[in-house]
Amino acid sequence: MPEFALFIKEVCREMTAKAGQKCTAIRRIIVPAKRVVEVQQALLQRLAGVTVGDPKLEQVRMGALVSREQRDDVQQKVEFLLHHGCEPLCGAALDKLDLVGEGVQNGAFYPATLLYCPDPFSHQAVHGTEAFGPVATLMPYQQSEQAIELALLGQGSLVGSLVTADEALATRFIRATACAHGRMLILDRHAAVESTGHGSPLPMLMHGGPGRAGGGEELGGLRAVKHYMQRTALQGSPAMLAAIAASGCAERQ
Repeated sequence: MPEFALFIKEVCREMTAKAGQKCTAIRRIIVPAKRVVEVQQALLQRLAGVTVGDPKLEQVRMGALVSREQRDDVQQKVEFLLHHGCEPLCGAALDKLDLVGEGVQNGAFYPATLLYCPDPFSHQAVHGTEAFGPVATLMPYQQSEQAIELALLGQGSLVGSLVTADEALATRFIRATACAHGRMLILDRHAAVESTGHGSPLPMLMHGGPGRAGGGEELGGLRAVKHYMQRTALQGSPAMLAAIAASGCAERQ
């Protein structure tokens, strides 16, 4: 199924691009329970091919985090998740690193880390804790209504992606979860031809999100210009308002 391959590729790319240091990176991977094992195996196989080290080297696919402090913070968040309902599938510890390149041993590297939360409805930590690095958590659902509920448990997200070719499912899911997302990508074999992906907002689209995503917004084409403009309501006679407006136009010319 093309959508399955697209899903695996997109998740791995968003986990490892910029070593996961993106506000739009994928943190929660919500999949049907009957396909968890299949998804897990495919993700582990792809992540195993991610070489970590000196980004100047052609064979390296992921570099370091911005600082050792950030690396330590990621490790602390991962350990917190492991104590609150999650299990490690790969990575999750600094001794899992196999670095490529010279002089990289003291760098702030962290391994691509995939966790699994078998009961995401019982552990709020997995929805509210963000390890700002190459870390994501796989979690199962039984029916589509549960997938909707899990998406909403994020309490506000910059972006969510739905990978499906089912138009009826997409309609139901988007209508139910759009209120909790600033942007949503519906990805299938047709959209993939020109899609910029989960983590890349386009300048003509609003970028921002409700709730825990921050409540702000930017980009959005011409609407973004209004953030840099002062708007004042003027009251007066038609003749007076016309004169004031005309003077402004004359100055700009």
